[in-house]
Amino acid sequence: MKNAVPPIQMPNSFNMYEDVQYNEYWNEMDKQKLSELEQAIVSELLPPFGRRLIDIGCGYGRLADCYINRFETIVMFDGSLSLLRAAQTTTKGKAIYILGDINYLPFRPSAFDSALMVRVFHHIDDSPACLKSTRNILCGGGNLIMNYSNKRNAYRIIKFLLKDTPHNPFTPESLTVEPNFVHHHPDYISQLLTAEGFDISHYRGAGVFDKLFTLAPSLSKMLPTGRHLAPILGKSLLAPWIFLKGVVRANAPLIPASDIGDLLRCPVCESEVVTSASSFDCINCQKKYPIIDGVIDMRMESKPGEKESV
Repeated sequence: MKNAVPPIQMPNSFNMYEDVQYNEYWNEMDKQKLSELEQAIVSELLPPFGRRLIDIGCGYGRLADCYINRFETIVMFDGSLSLLRAAQTTTKGKAIYILGDINYLPFRPSAFDSALMVRVFHHIDDSPACLKSTRNILCGGGNLIMNYSNKRNAYRIIKFLLKDTPHNPFTPESLTVEPNFVHHHPDYISQLLTAEGFDISHYRGAGVFDKLFTLAPSLSKMLPTGRHLAPILGKSLLAPWIFLKGVVRANAPLIPASDIGDLLRCPVCESEVVTSASSFDCINCQKKYPIIDGVIDMRMESKPGEKESV
């Protein structure tokens, strides 16, 4: 892969939203416009129906309406127990809720035919490993809908040309300015996805029209979301947030499964797990993954003091 750059090393961020009221962030007026646009984009890019979808970094279920009635089985996956609790409420228990680390996805190869990863990739410290593990759990022809923070967006280009920032938006290396927040160059993302076995079929752009709210807050309800311009902003790769759809070129077919236990594997040793009364147990390393009030805790290490229950 040309112009490949080493992954940026940051502290683990898979549980960075624990006990954070993330829904309050999206209730702000300008964020509501952006969320409306992102929901429209996700709804458009996802297939109209499918067998199994995983929402990686699902949060409190902000995007659940985009897919909750379109797939036979839905897995909501996050590193925050508090957000998964909120997701249970948002979706009224219509999904399977799994707590885990995105760096160690606890699923068998070809377990899903669609994966969603929105507002997640900019927190990842090892982006090649993340895409490799995500591709591994998708079947051949499976869909990945994701977005990333665009280093080469129009605003950053203007700031650089005016010498208002030292950060060159045209160079391929990723950029970390804020803690746990990485901006990626579009060429890097394209090359990375290609190298990891994805073909990119669609682009959409977001994060432009919501900025108008700060200029005219009294007109917020009248301001557009930018949905109709999203394809142009995506194809030009100039929007602050780039959405894309990647299709897996070659993987095994979707594996058969009668329940969630058929899709899981131990994140420690990647062996099969078996179902017990209150946990999923690895047949090799004997580690137990408890079921906590309807949430399957597939973390490699649980937090102290968390009560285990069915």
